[in-house]
Amino acid sequence: MYLVLKTIIMLPLQRLARGCTIIVFLALIRCIAEVPRLQYYTPGGINWPLVRPFILGAMVTSAAALAMVILLFYKLPRIAIVIAVCTIAALFVLKFMYDIKN
Repeated sequence: MYLVLKTIIMLPLQRLARGCTIIVFLALIRCIAEVPRLQYYTPGGINWPLVRPFILGAMVTSAAALAMVILLFYKLPRIAIVIAVCTIAALFVLKFMYDIKN
């Protein structure tokens, strides 16, 4: 009986963790795709100070995505959800720290 209840409770957490993983992967794609967009729309070309926040965001997001996938393999969805929330918060901190407009 306990195993059945535990399985029923874990199913929504697994789905939520998978959804959070997809959101983090989409954030990673957005961070990586920003560099070519800057190259196209910046009139003087891109330089390191302009690209640095997006590279840092991509590094943070890729490390979080790897950790989340590993945690999902080990059936630890709660920790994966916490990592997803912390990753999105870290991306907002990077955005405000480097004063990114869009």
